[in-house]
Amino acid sequence: MSALIPAIRISSVTKPAKAAIIFVHGLGDSGEGWSWFPQLVNQSKVIKNHDTINYVFPNAPKIPITVNGGYVMPSWFDIYEFGNPNARQDVTGILKSCDTLKDLIKEQIEVNHIPPEKIIIGGFSQGAAIALATIALLDFKIGGAIGLSGFCSIKDTIASKIGKAAINADTPIFQGHGTQDPVIACEFGRQTSEFYKSIGFTNYEFTTYHGVAHSAGDDELLDVMKFINDILK
Repeated sequence: MSALIPAIRISSVTKPAKAAIIFVHGLGDSGEGWSWFPQLVNQSKVIKNHDTINYVFPNAPKIPITVNGGYVMPSWFDIYEFGNPNARQDVTGILKSCDTLKDLIKEQIEVNHIPPEKIIIGGFSQGAAIALATIALLDFKIGGAIGLSGFCSIKDTIASKIGKAAINADTPIFQGHGTQDPVIACEFGRQTSEFYKSIGFTNYEFTTYHGVAHSAGDDELLDVMKFINDILK
C-alpha cells in the first residue's frame, strides 16, 4: 500500500491542503536530505499559495550497488557503471521506482484529495531520472515535473512504453543542470531534455547554471520556485 512507503511527509500549514510536491532524492541520500525545501519556500514567499502545499520526500530502499562493489546504500535502482549512458541499465529497478512514485501521487489524490493538476513531482540526480521517467509513463495528467542534475538512461524503454503520445506531453517540465557537474555531465542532461522533446513533450524547459557542480544553486532553486508558483497560482 502507498501509505507504507517510507517518506518524510510534511503537511500543509493551512487545512485542507490544496497542492502537493513529491521530491525524490539522489543516490546515497534520504528524504531528510531535501526536507529543508518547505522552509525555503515559506521564507522566500515566491510561491503565493505556499501554506496550502503538502510535501513528500520518499526514502529509497537500501540495495547493493554494483559499481560500488556491492556496497549497500539508499538507491532507487542499481548502477553498473558511472558516466556511461550506453552501459547496462537496471531497467527493472528504474520502473519499480517509477511505480513507487506513482503510488505516492495516488496517495495524495485518494487520501488527501489533492487535484492531480496541483501535484508536482521532482527529483535530484537519480531522483530526477525517476521523476522525469514517471511523468512520461503516467496514465493520468498531473501538474508538472522538476528534474535537477538529472538524466535518462532507459530511453528505448520509455519511448516504447508511451506509444504515440504521452498523456503528459503538454504538462510543464523544468530541468536544470549545472555546467560544472562532475557526476552527471551537463551534456548528458541536455541530451535528456532533447530526448523527451523528441518523443513529444512540448512544454519542456532546460536551463543551465554556470559554474554549478552536482548540486542545486540559489538561482536554480529560485527558478524551481517560480516554476511551482506558475503551476499552483
